[in-house]
Amino acid sequence: MSARHLVLDLGGVLFRFDHARRLDRLAAELALPRERVDALLWKSGFSADCDTGRYADAAQVRARIRELTGFAGGDERLDAAWCSAFRPDPRVYEILQPHRGSRPFALFTNNGPLEEEALPRRYPAAFEGFGQLLFSHRLGRRKPDPAAFGAALRRLGAEPGEVLFLDDSAANVDAARRLGWTAFRFRGPDDLARALRS
Repeated sequence: MSARHLVLDLGGVLFRFDHARRLDRLAAELALPRERVDALLWKSGFSADCDTGRYADAAQVRARIRELTGFAGGDERLDAAWCSAFRPDPRVYEILQPHRGSRPFALFTNNGPLEEEALPRRYPAAFEGFGQLLFSHRLGRRKPDPAAFGAALRRLGAEPGEVLFLDDSAANVDAARRLGWTAFRFRGPDDLARALRS
């Protein structure tokens, strides 16, 4: 079977991802030390809970962040700080442009409802052509759990051999390959260009 579905990771592939930048931005916005932000929102397991579906929507995520941190500002300020780790990669966008419409595009990402709501609103051009946004909070599992890949395939309506998948995580790529996906490790835009020529 040909790889007729192109499936990309979000942070680290379609978008550049800088968690340290997000911690700094949140620390400034929340008026808390960086280490305290990390402890409250990541080391506590809160972010992982968001990714696996504990919170039904972005409003619940925002409410919990406010409970944990005491933040009293508006949603837009909170969304901007929370999503500040993600920046579209212009080179990836350029490489994808000639291929849009040639096959189904999907994202498959370990992220929660706040990212799903805010990122397409903030960067609509980056999501152009992506018919499926497979966020882990909707699948109930995170990569590299095989159950997450199985749930993604069911959403795509695809067989493993029909998927071309790129992720910056070696563990995620290895898991995909074990399940029969055609998978490549993404270290930069040239890897995407090569995979699309394969």
